[in-house]
Amino acid sequence: MWESLFLEPQTHSSSMLTIFRTVRKPIFAGSHYPDAPEALMAMIDTALATVQPEPIGEVKAMLLPYSTYDEVLPVLAKAYRQVEHLAPDLVVLISPAVDTFHRIAMSGYAAFQTPLGDLEVSDYARNELCDEDDDFFISEDGLPKGYAIEIQLPILQRTIGKHSTFKILPIMMGEQSVDLCDETAAALSEVLMSKNVLMIGLCNFKTAFQVEWSNYWQALATQNYSELMRYAVMKGKDWGTGLGIAAITARVAKELSAKHAHKLAEKRSSNQDDLYVAVAFSR
Repeated sequence: MWESLFLEPQTHSSSMLTIFRTVRKPIFAGSHYPDAPEALMAMIDTALATVQPEPIGEVKAMLLPYSTYDEVLPVLAKAYRQVEHLAPDLVVLISPAVDTFHRIAMSGYAAFQTPLGDLEVSDYARNELCDEDDDFFISEDGLPKGYAIEIQLPILQRTIGKHSTFKILPIMMGEQSVDLCDETAAALSEVLMSKNVLMIGLCNFKTAFQVEWSNYWQALATQNYSELMRYAVMKGKDWGTGLGIAAITARVAKELSAKHAHKLAEKRSSNQDDLYVAVAFSR
């Protein structure tokens, strides 16, 4: 079923990396968000109109939730209103994968399509990361089943995309082990430090996690990577889908000169299992 959505790859002869010189079609349009452009724009714009940005300074990174738009759009709208007038050259999105694999996968597609148009993938940033760390692979591992990144793209197009042109870099983590998180954080910090970039980490917390939120928030607010990774190791998937990614996002934000963390929105899922939280890291 999923394979029919992808075309045959070409191989980059100099690095032997798999490159897809085509556009990735949206998989979850019509299920997780509207597939009709007019309905999609209306849904996003209505949600954005209900919130106002806060005076928190220039945002360098965000930690955001993911689900269907019916569930999570109010939280995402609050976050994306904070960055709608930014003009980054690159937006990096890092997501937990449904499948388990011990490496960091970056899509080889030339662009990602949404009902609102195409977003070009940065081949330059992708290749830089492959050169920086051997655990970064150009691969579609985890992408066909994962919707976390895809649902962010139309909102990016209706906020930042209305005012400026940017490229994206989708990254999937098949495992959030200490070594892979360390390598991911170090490589992203090195490569992104000199770029005009917005980083978006994706994580859904569990509602049981709320009992420890004040302690966890202290670690996020101080961008304490070691403490955040301690939570990721101790609690893992019991407390959320992306605790390692949260740690990476906080560390990279600090390297990008973000000094402050702001909790922008919080909402429980309709089944009360998940906690959707939006956090922005700003200068």
